[in-house]
Amino acid sequence: MDSSTTSSSQDDDADWPRSMLLEEYLGQNGTNNTLETLYDVPTGMIVLLSFLYGSISVLAVVGNFLVMWVVATSRRMQSVTNCYIANLALADIVIGLFAVPFQFQAALLQRWVLPHFMCPFCPFVQALNVNVSVFTLTAIAIDRHRAIITPLSAHTSKRVAKVIIFFIWLLALLLAAPMAMSWEVTMAPEQDPVTKLYYKKPFCAPSEFGLHSLSIYRLILYICQYIIPLCVITFAYAHMSLKLWGARAPGNALEIRDANHMKNKKKVIKMLVLVVALFALCWLPLQSYLLLQSFFPSINEYRYINVIFFCFDWLAMSNSCYNPFIYA
Repeated sequence: MDSSTTSSSQDDDADWPRSMLLEEYLGQNGTNNTLETLYDVPTGMIVLLSFLYGSISVLAVVGNFLVMWVVATSRRMQSVTNCYIANLALADIVIGLFAVPFQFQAALLQRWVLPHFMCPFCPFVQALNVNVSVFTLTAIAIDRHRAIITPLSAHTSKRVAKVIIFFIWLLALLLAAPMAMSWEVTMAPEQDPVTKLYYKKPFCAPSEFGLHSLSIYRLILYICQYIIPLCVITFAYAHMSLKLWGARAPGNALEIRDANHMKNKKKVIKMLVLVVALFALCWLPLQSYLLLQSFFPSINEYRYINVIFFCFDWLAMSNSCYNPFIYA
């Protein structure tokens, strides 16, 4: 998208009230270098980050596609837990295809060069699939908790699991919908350092409505997308661990058979706990940063905030490529 140049700032007077609102946000993603206090990301770091972002995008798509393919083609692998794992893989594939490459290119170019509809679409897709991931992890924890704590009760069928997955996507969609309505491409005024002329740069930023409501929405999202699910998951796995690791040692042949079954259960629980722990650790820095800068925008004036953002964002995005290695 070409930027239009004007001969003086007077032609843009009508845009200044809007741009003043935009200035509050421009540093939010660590991509606005119009502020002299910000630190220019060195070329070497840009190359490194490009390689790292590109790697996780490819690994997320290829690795999680293989997970879905194995679950879909092997009848032995089509358990309820694996249905949830396949759904988790689908969410990670979408993040690898849309959230990772598009957000990173916008941050590096410091302008929005994609079709305008992609501006609200990319944040929406990221919020949607993070919701799907954490809700799926919660569903897995609840299902495993029910199977281990009350083993004699009726187990969840694959048909019921598919219905639960449908409602997971529906709930995730409803919770992410405000993100799709809060972003737009805005022509941000910027001065050329050489000619001193002003030009307009396309930038993907919150709309006037979104700018004022995004802080509250992010707080709600932080609670519903992170705090509540992780509390439920932590309780479920803690309770299961006490049940499994508190069991007495086997004595006769029947108990030995049960012990082998118990050993397999413990192995699955360890794997799932690792998946949840990685999700929590990878997303905590970025989630906390986005929430903090919404209520304290002054942190965007910190000299190295753009580098910090890239590190937090990459760590969060990288979570989409770890799970296939854990399953293997």
